[in-house]
Amino acid sequence: MKRLFKWLGVVVLFALFSYGFYYLSRFEEDVGERAYHDKKTELFHQNPDVYAWLRVEGTKIDYPIAQHPTEDSYYLSHDLDRNETYYGAIFTELVNTKTFNDSVTIIYGHAMVDDSMFGSLDYFADRQFFKDHTLIRIDTIDHRYEYDIVAAHPYIDDHLFQSFQLGTRSGLTHYLDTLKERVETYGGAYRQLAIDGEHDRVLILSTCDATSDRHRYVVTAKLRTVTERTDV
Repeated sequence: MKRLFKWLGVVVLFALFSYGFYYLSRFEEDVGERAYHDKKTELFHQNPDVYAWLRVEGTKIDYPIAQHPTEDSYYLSHDLDRNETYYGAIFTELVNTKTFNDSVTIIYGHAMVDDSMFGSLDYFADRQFFKDHTLIRIDTIDHRYEYDIVAAHPYIDDHLFQSFQLGTRSGLTHYLDTLKERVETYGGAYRQLAIDGEHDRVLILSTCDATSDRHRYVVTAKLRTVTERTDV
């Protein structure tokens, strides 16, 4: 009988230990998640849809990037405080992850006449501006991504991800192989950089053309570096 009580005591102690370890782990996870969310809010915005920050050298583009969890078009007509506005916000669609590890990431924003949102993206239509400004930077809470701008040009109002099948490496390769041709056809600027659709990661900024709703303005860039952030 003593052995039985001793054995039961060991079982109970083990169960209590396991129970305590489980809830301690959950507590630590919850604290970690809250700390991560608090740091992201401090760096970017209180809206949980915001996950990164975009800056384009020489332009007025200096904005948070959001992604709505269910509705791709939400930030076409809402700001980051969820108010309806024709300014919208800068955003990605659900075809992209929030990691910038996709072969291609497309970021959207309206081209406003006061140069807000992506209204200054067409600064790159000036050849000298294109020549002098080459860098796009994206910050997440953990990493900094720097991209070299390859091309900037008007284009027809197609959904690029669908029309070029950019969810595939073959689609991206076709997009890149025909990029210079599109620049020459529609008028724009092109920088001769080695870029491989099979291995490189590509960033596209896309906006409606401020002068015509039948065209877009598109900037394509190649990932140069990824570094861990040490300034947070």
